[in-house]
Amino acid sequence: MKRYFFFDIDGTLTQPLTQEVPESTREALRLLQQNGHFVALATGRIQADAFAVARSLGLSSAVSDGGECVTLDGHIEYHNGLPLDRCAAFLDRLDEDLHPWAVAPQNRRLRIARSGRYLAAVKDRYYETEVDPALDYRALPVIHKIFFACPPGTEKDVDFCGLTHVWLSADTMLIEPTMKEKGIRYVMEKYGLADDQVVVFGDGMNDRSMFLPEWMSIAMGNAKPALKAKAKYITARADEDGIWKACRHFGWI
Repeated sequence: MKRYFFFDIDGTLTQPLTQEVPESTREALRLLQQNGHFVALATGRIQADAFAVARSLGLSSAVSDGGECVTLDGHIEYHNGLPLDRCAAFLDRLDEDLHPWAVAPQNRRLRIARSGRYLAAVKDRYYETEVDPALDYRALPVIHKIFFACPPGTEKDVDFCGLTHVWLSADTMLIEPTMKEKGIRYVMEKYGLADDQVVVFGDGMNDRSMFLPEWMSIAMGNAKPALKAKAKYITARADEDGIWKACRHFGWI
């Protein structure tokens, strides 16, 4: 049976500490494709970032933006941003003194802040950050992500206006979609797949939506306990050849 594999990136394909992809994982992805299976990423990362990772691993497809974008064979099938009305309401209510913020309005690793306070408050430098004091978030045609500084404990007083959120780091909260299953279902409908053809791998809380009972779900050994509780199988850690071992265990490679 041809199976359709969807892999989270951070902490699943990559080692938790180094963020490197083990050679055994690269080889497992190569063999899965060689054996006729479909292999894609399933990540919260923005499309341009996710697809760059996909290409580096010899892949051409990805569910990105937490399910709000699907790229198949290098072609973007759809790419949605966050709901603009909720983003505006959220930023209207956010206390900029306590929670300076930046938004990602383009399909690239770029965020825009109104002042230098955001970078002064957080350690994360993965995205390029530009400062535009005249930024009008209500005039943006699309917002893919919102980053905001969040000292531990202060998140309980934040009104998220119905937006989904995850911790990016110890001092940074990230507003982004967390519906990876939406993108996977799009792939299923496009190719006419049955539930037993879908295999998902993950490690974090933003992977919960794709750990459905009807799909084969595999949690890494370094996964969050709540995700392991939903998984049908738990493999070794990402840095202990977990992908390779799971694929060998089930005879997929």
